[in-house]
Amino acid sequence: MLEDIFDRVEEIVLEFKGVKRKESTNQVTYKDRYQSVLHLRVDTEKVTIAFARGAQLKEKYSFLEGDGVVVRHWYIYNRSNLDEGLLKEIIKETMILNMENYELKKLKCNSKKLKGKS
Repeated sequence: MLEDIFDRVEEIVLEFKGVKRKESTNQVTYKDRYQSVLHLRVDTEKVTIAFARGAQLKEKYSFLEGDGVVVRHWYIYNRSNLDEGLLKEIIKETMILNMENYELKKLKCNSKKLKGKS
């Protein structure tokens, strides 16, 4: 049952263009071209979806759990807890945040280079 949920979440995240899968000992990480989108793991009670930019998503998606600096979690205990449309929406938002963060860093770096030339 939980493995089926895990597999379905994986299918959904891999539908997004450019997302790659990286497996480690206790979880699977999915990354876009910029950085991590989410981490996925399963235990005996639940499937955990850990959104890499979850703290930035918390206001819009208040059901996400956790109080860390970056990550927020969505715990899926059974198939009825998985709203596939909502999952796709959160993945899309995370990927947008990843791109924005990358572009902002690039702008700051270019700005520092220009200041150094003047």
